[in-house]
Amino acid sequence: MKSSAKLDRRTVKEIEQFLNDKRVQLRASVRTIVSERRTHEVDTNDDAQASENLHDEIQVVLVDQRSRQVAQIDAALERLSRGQYGICLDCNEFIGLPRLRALPFAQRCRACQTDVEIRARRTTERVPVGVAIEAA
Repeated sequence: MKSSAKLDRRTVKEIEQFLNDKRVQLRASVRTIVSERRTHEVDTNDDAQASENLHDEIQVVLVDQRSRQVAQIDAALERLSRGQYGICLDCNEFIGLPRLRALPFAQRCRACQTDVEIRARRTTERVPVGVAIEAA
């Protein structure tokens, strides 16, 4: 399909509703985790403390992951409102409804996403262990 492919209104509404529902769910999850961390009592037992530290680290990763998903959903909703939803950022072709249904915040078609991931792997493979990478 070419970039001129459009999603019908019903499909757009379904995707928009799904994205909004998912965003609400993720935000509620983040609030719950943060709230639990604030009210959590610290145990002075070394074994219990180690377990709590691991639990805390897992919770931090979950909050980070869910927060990134909310940002991806927000970006997808923005593209949807601009009429650019479903168009690959790299090749400007239609991403494809099956991919969008599976990954509603996809920004690239499968082929372009694969290229991005291959390039990212090559970049990380070239960096020697112990060498710091500076942010641009």
